[in-house]
Amino acid sequence: MNYKLKVQFSVKIYSVIIFLFTLLCGCNSSDFEVTDFTPIINHKNKINDSTLSISADLSNSVLYGIEIPSVKQLPNGKFIFQFSIKNKGIPKQYFYKLYYQNESYKWENGDSLDFENFYGSWEEAELEFKPTPLVENLLTVTDSFKIIGNPRNEKIYYGSDPENNFISDSLITRNINLINSQPDWMESVKQKAKTNKISTQEQTYLEALWSIENSFQIDTSFNNRFKRNPRMGNYKFMLVVCNGKGLSLIPDEIKSIGKKNEQGDFVNPFTYFSTNESKNTEGINVILANQQLYVNASLDLGSGLFVDKLKINRSSFDTSKFKTNCNASEELRHNAHFSQYFHHINKTIEFVNVKEIRDVIAENFTRQEYQNLISSYGQSKNFVRTYSSVTDCPCKTVNSDKKTKSVTIFNPANQPNQYKKEHVGVVSRIGFTYGKWRAKIKFPKIISNDNVWNGLTTAFWLIFQADANWNMRRICNSSVGYIPKQFPDNEESVKQAKPKVTYSEIDFEILKESKYWTKEAYGNTNNYPKENPSENNDLTICCTNWDMACHQPKNYVIGAKKIKVEGKEYEFCRWNYFNKLITSKISAPHKEVFNDDFYYFEIDWQPQRIIWRIGKDKNNLREICRMDNTMTSIPNNQMLMVMSQEFHYQEWWPTAPFLQNFTPFPKNNLVGKLLEVEIN
Repeated sequence: MNYKLKVQFSVKIYSVIIFLFTLLCGCNSSDFEVTDFTPIINHKNKINDSTLSISADLSNSVLYGIEIPSVKQLPNGKFIFQFSIKNKGIPKQYFYKLYYQNESYKWENGDSLDFENFYGSWEEAELEFKPTPLVENLLTVTDSFKIIGNPRNEKIYYGSDPENNFISDSLITRNINLINSQPDWMESVKQKAKTNKISTQEQTYLEALWSIENSFQIDTSFNNRFKRNPRMGNYKFMLVVCNGKGLSLIPDEIKSIGKKNEQGDFVNPFTYFSTNESKNTEGINVILANQQLYVNASLDLGSGLFVDKLKINRSSFDTSKFKTNCNASEELRHNAHFSQYFHHINKTIEFVNVKEIRDVIAENFTRQEYQNLISSYGQSKNFVRTYSSVTDCPCKTVNSDKKTKSVTIFNPANQPNQYKKEHVGVVSRIGFTYGKWRAKIKFPKIISNDNVWNGLTTAFWLIFQADANWNMRRICNSSVGYIPKQFPDNEESVKQAKPKVTYSEIDFEILKESKYWTKEAYGNTNNYPKENPSENNDLTICCTNWDMACHQPKNYVIGAKKIKVEGKEYEFCRWNYFNKLITSKISAPHKEVFNDDFYYFEIDWQPQRIIWRIGKDKNNLREICRMDNTMTSIPNNQMLMVMSQEFHYQEWWPTAPFLQNFTPFPKNNLVGKLLEVEIN
């Protein structure tokens, strides 16, 4: 072949390649234009020019999950969005899909954990791109969407129909009869009763409760969207419009967010369209809206208190204090945002307590009087042996006020010769993952004018929502995984470590304690920081994350150490290698926290960090602690909030200047009020 023929052949080949490329690409994105994308046109509440805001309507969310918006807020409970397509070529059909993603509580797009981000699209996760009519020149598309729980329709969040989950007395009786009718099951119950040192009748009741709850878990017929609720904070919106060829190039797991890729993983569409080669794919037009949506939520403290029989965990309890806004009714199961919290009582430790009933605060119990008790009881050994306790009369020590939208709790006063230190608390019933959880609280005073502690620990904290597969924390990738809570802090418990657990807890605890730790925590050196906290009227605020001893963080803390976290230095302590929690402590004037009508506590829980803040003005709170995922495992499961007032065993607080066993029993009710709870 001569040179001239070679050139002609090459030109022909090149022309064929260009022709095939053009044919394969079809009409590229320059052949159509997408304009005027507005993700929300039917809601006008603005924070600023680029951000709308809405408060989540929680009125139907306990059983069915949060919907943004609800039917009470906008027609059909939908946001309406709009955009225009300008076709520059021959008439053709286009395809579109809207995606949303929470921007406040996410992993950066492209991070290995960005599939955990809360993102969604159409309510029907299997629904892919929607087609337009044939577009000749210009088409304005108007459609709708809503932000809902479990947006990928993942089967792990399915369960039984909430309408069928009411635990009536007749349902319990039927299950008890079923157990009694099966000899093998009954024999197992008898063995458990011996182990737990309770009657066979009581164990049968508990077994019936377990059986009922288990049946709720194994039923997977209903999409329980409440198990993966939308996150609060800012939402971003992305519109993808494509022609037929462009649509064919988009993977199935992006077309339908409920599908997984070949590796069995979900793929975040925001990552795919921003970092993937699809960003420059012909025939696909990706638009990120300037307009965002800010969502917050306020729990309704006046909606009543539901008494959950599963949480009481006993067959016999007094219902004499049940009332309209506090009971075990079906109505409150649907509507109440809070339940009474029933603490687990650890009976491996006793209160060997002085037989004294005093109002430590009102009577200004002095340090000298406290020392006199130690001297006199040390000689006489006239102690009462008891445990901390919880009520056997639900609704007696808690109340929800519809008018003031507040919740009141109190540790009850002792009658003569009663000698009881009773825990009390309330727990929310709507789960969230992450968020700024801010509570406005009036706790009772806990230190007398002469600095003596009354033994009460007041607390605002978050606790995992359910001990179920759907609420597992992410895998701990470490030689030592999560050590379950029931196992002690010792080397033997490492054998029980698991890659995944459900337990998570983040705490504010307020008590009278030294701001420093024990000598052992500082490596048994004699030169360690110390103080005599009995000489001041400060209280101690403890900030704790239960990371369950997951050793994955590269700066896993053991002992007491000062660490800079994102530029701020705090002192942290984990008692030993196997301890399941890490804590920081600060001192604060008792009068600042307790003397006024309220005080704010905020747990700012993010995927990579937790920040604790306090103050009198919710718009100017003071940061008192910060932990991040380089030093502790941050939980990612769904949690509830608790407000509680508890009498802890003195062994739990080794640097407290006043020992629980020498602290009198309360003479008067110790009243606390929960005035507001917001999640932002």
